[in-house]
Amino acid sequence: MSKYTITIKNLIDNGFSFSLSNYPIFDDNYRTILNNKILNHYYMNEIGFETAELFNFYLENTMNEIMPYYNELYKAQQKIINNLFDNLNITEIFTKNLNELNTQNINNIGNSSSNSTSNTNLNNKSLYQDTPQGKISMEDLENQKWATNASMDKNTNNSTINDTSNTSSNTDLTNDRDYKEDYTKTIKGSNGMYNIDILLKIKQQLLNIDLMIISDLNDLFMGLM
Repeated sequence: MSKYTITIKNLIDNGFSFSLSNYPIFDDNYRTILNNKILNHYYMNEIGFETAELFNFYLENTMNEIMPYYNELYKAQQKIINNLFDNLNITEIFTKNLNELNTQNINNIGNSSSNSTSNTNLNNKSLYQDTPQGKISMEDLENQKWATNASMDKNTNNSTINDTSNTSSNTDLTNDRDYKEDYTKTIKGSNGMYNIDILLKIKQQLLNIDLMIISDLNDLFMGLM
């Protein structure tokens, strides 16, 4: 039972809404955990103010004042834990300069030939006759009859042309290329420390930050139970 004011238990039973939803915290998922620890710790304590609304005001104000400091402690402690379990972090960067030389030889050989044959026969005849009344046949002309003047030429021309050509070309193609290869190697993990040693280090180095926050709220409650 309450003796002077009202206990946290009575406020919870009456559905009172505590001002514990807006203060800054390093991880909002941890807010419910911390709030439950605060209310459970002071569950049977009476508030140190005449009204619950006045208590709520100072509760919210105090949390806003102290949490920026404790948030940094939370984050620093998390780094300590991570470093104990993951204390090996090595990054190696390799750079390789390479040269690529490609040579290609192209040899083209071509042959071409052409043949042509030409046969020409020419017969030229010329006849002059003083007596135009008569006619001279081809047979008479060839036998040189009945003409005052007559001439006849026979010309036979046979020709053969052979044309052969050979072509050849030789080409060298060279491709010279410089390029660089980068390679990054990262090693993370533990350097061989056993889990029991890690747990001992955690015990030695870690702080109970939750309890430190709870202790800073002690002035909001009555000193007597």
